[in-house]
Amino acid sequence: MARMKARSTKGKRMTRDTWKTKVWYNIVAPKSFGGAEIGQTPANDPAGLIGRVSEISLKDLTNDHSKHSIRMQFKVDSVSGKNAVTQFVGHDTTREYLKSQVRRRRSKITTIIDVRTKDGFKLRVKALVLTAVRARDHHKTEIRLKTEQIIRDMSKELTFPEFVHAMLMGAMGSKIYGECKKLFPLRRVEVYKSDVMEMGVLTPVAEEKAEEEKTEAAAEAQ
Repeated sequence: MARMKARSTKGKRMTRDTWKTKVWYNIVAPKSFGGAEIGQTPANDPAGLIGRVSEISLKDLTNDHSKHSIRMQFKVDSVSGKNAVTQFVGHDTTREYLKSQVRRRRSKITTIIDVRTKDGFKLRVKALVLTAVRARDHHKTEIRLKTEQIIRDMSKELTFPEFVHAMLMGAMGSKIYGECKKLFPLRRVEVYKSDVMEMGVLTPVAEEKAEEEKTEAAAEAQ
């Protein structure tokens, strides 16, 4: 019978299970969103967390079931202990929801505009206006110009947390609807997407004010 020769492990590198060295960190929303925990993520080095993007629905964050179609993106910009603190970097709306709002013999008017808030944040905002009946081209132009004006004026008047709150919780859409229905019969307005293109400087007062407004809105929703 042939003898089995034991394999030598000399000179071979032992594989290391890097997963065991990872530490779990709590992903925390900004103060303007209540500072709630929105998830967890592992990392070997806290510095590796910077720049990671997490997504959560606005319904899960506010317990407002009418906001189930809105998805928000938060990017980690600092780490404190076991908490990875994030900043809002944009939102979008599910395609299924937007498609469900479109009807035959109606007009769909899309507006895309870059604005800068009072505290220096630059955002690209996309709004959708749906008419009650089919609109002519000159009506579409009037509605688009009015929508741009409203978003631009609000950005000049509001800080970043206030602007984001108005955009996500419906105040911006309501204002667009109220002004544009004077021009033509409307069915619905959705501020369906945003992207933060340049960061500004958040002030503690602005964050606290936005947090108070968020808490009041959540209480009204319940």
